[in-house]
Amino acid sequence: MKAKLALLFIFLLLVFAAGAQQVTDPQQVVADIVEELTANSDAEQDYSELVDELLQLAENPLNLNAARKSDLQKLFFLSHFQIESLLNYRDSTGKIISVYELQLVPGFDLIDVEQLIPFVVAGEVVEPVKVSDFTQGKHDFSSRIKTLLQTPVGFDSEYAGSGKYLGSKYALCTRYRYKANRLQIGLTAEKDAGEPLFDGTFPTGFDYLSGYAQVNDIGRIKRLVVGDFRAEFGQGLTFWNSLTFGKSANVMGLHMRGRGIVPHSSANESLFLRGAGITLNFRNIDFSIFSSYQKIDANLVDTVSSGELAFTSLPETGYHRTVSEIRNRRNVPELVTGGNITLTLNKLKLGITAVYNRIYGENLKSQPIYTLVPTATEKLVWGLNADYYYRQHLIYGEVGVNMLSQKSAVLAGGKFRLSNRVQLSALCRNYSTTYETRYTAALAEGTGTVNEQGLLMGLNLLAAKGWKVSGYVDLFRFPWMRYGVYSPSTGRDFLFQSEHSVNRYFQVNFRYRYKQDERNMTASSLSVTPVISQMRQGFRTQLSYQPNELVQLKSTIEVSSYKTDSLSTNEYGYLLAQDININLKEYPLTFRMRFAIFDTKSWNTRIYSYESDMLYSFTVPAYYSNGTRVMLMAKYRYKKNIDIWARYAQTYYPNSATTGSGADLIEGNTRSEVKFMVRVKF
Repeated sequence: MKAKLALLFIFLLLVFAAGAQQVTDPQQVVADIVEELTANSDAEQDYSELVDELLQLAENPLNLNAARKSDLQKLFFLSHFQIESLLNYRDSTGKIISVYELQLVPGFDLIDVEQLIPFVVAGEVVEPVKVSDFTQGKHDFSSRIKTLLQTPVGFDSEYAGSGKYLGSKYALCTRYRYKANRLQIGLTAEKDAGEPLFDGTFPTGFDYLSGYAQVNDIGRIKRLVVGDFRAEFGQGLTFWNSLTFGKSANVMGLHMRGRGIVPHSSANESLFLRGAGITLNFRNIDFSIFSSYQKIDANLVDTVSSGELAFTSLPETGYHRTVSEIRNRRNVPELVTGGNITLTLNKLKLGITAVYNRIYGENLKSQPIYTLVPTATEKLVWGLNADYYYRQHLIYGEVGVNMLSQKSAVLAGGKFRLSNRVQLSALCRNYSTTYETRYTAALAEGTGTVNEQGLLMGLNLLAAKGWKVSGYVDLFRFPWMRYGVYSPSTGRDFLFQSEHSVNRYFQVNFRYRYKQDERNMTASSLSVTPVISQMRQGFRTQLSYQPNELVQLKSTIEVSSYKTDSLSTNEYGYLLAQDININLKEYPLTFRMRFAIFDTKSWNTRIYSYESDMLYSFTVPAYYSNGTRVMLMAKYRYKKNIDIWARYAQTYYPNSATTGSGADLIEGNTRSEVKFMVRVKF
């Protein structure tokens, strides 16, 4: 009770505002962007590639008076309208004197400007300094280690259950990057907790070793990547194996801006490509071609058919800790090859993509009841995408066709600028019940771009100075059965968000989300499983306050609600969290702290909430059951080129005798984790 009162007291302090000079920390701004992206997420994702690109921009800000449209598009949180408005404003008024002048640009407000500050400058247009294309670059090396202070039973040498871990409980991740004017080189090595290290189990010592080399802007060569890479084309319906953001309060970000062939620089061990890809430029035509061949994880069975290996599943977790997980590691070859042609005219952008994908094995997975056709191991997909700019509006879409199954998927949308303060976004989708491709990332409510129809309408409104309102309504249906729902089903998703910047030091955010869909009734004894409706609601209020140049405070209150047709009353959960960020002015030290109290009725009312973490590492814990969580993190900068982090986080469950399950079971009601990281730039 005392802890709750203390947290409430800190929360109430935020209503008192005082003038102070605001300090913008690029890493904190990036963290806020990631937090916004994860607001609707039900799982933790790897945002390291996104963070890497934004931090590079923070170290080399764009000059607003010289940046091209392609440069501004790197700031993915800027909408098409904002980029066009900025360029039109610059052409009509001339030199931009200050970043805060952007408040005069239609479509921009103080909230948008503050988000831009770390990544742009308003400077003189000067000729770039001539530097070597391949040398005189910058090196970036980082190494991170983390571990639990408690020891799960799976690490016990006497553990008799299935899934005994063969390695230590320490997780390691090491990254090296070199970036010159036209050359980039990257290397990543990672060991997850429980995986063996340098004991002969893996040929390279590490379970995961990834690298790439990229050259760009050499003659006709726009970009060449050798090693591990990803590819992004169109709206993600035909081929896209990079990170996407899905539905969020940023409704104007539904239109995806593919970058083509890009290096794979994260520690994500699944669905990347290994081989080479090149993009050639011929005036207004970009021609890309790529090819990848590597062995992927597969659960093999003894059966061999037609001389090929047979498997029952293709694990994508990246974990190789136990005997069975190591046995599944890199068993079957996979070939992915394809290309794209993109034509860019004044107001029209057209793209054609074709990809062939084959897994050299026979899929013997038992087919669930909702599967119409067996999962194919060979796919040939082609797609056509288009963007058309009409005055202040953008209309876009993509159609994909699986040539082997003769099934298609269609996506069409538009972004409409109704006025300088009102923007409307619309996106409709129709994915065939058997349209199946392995590498897609188009907007979908279900899993993959299959068996779904939907219409999403979003609105972005600058209601007043410093006040932005946004939200969406998504109506969707599944024409056929799917996992956990043995009947055609429907649903709807609604989100409303209000962001109010009272002044430069005090912001108030409110978010409400309602989602209704259908699922099977559990524990039903009927011969035909009945389908029931389930409803989830979430309320979040967040206050951000900077009382002086040293301290930033953020208070969060979040409530979740869950109800089904079979429950007589709602289940509830709540989270109270207080974040304190301290940036010492006279010392190269920063501190991040969080204290949270949570209480949820069940897993159905769990709450995901982003918390600060060190560079290239992300934590979006699921708060469930009841307890408290404490996080303490410190960063020390030594001589401008060495950063050192230390982080401690503990979750305490007062009413539990154990935490976790299976091999991850911990005897006791506390789960504590420590991390250390060093980053060197030279």
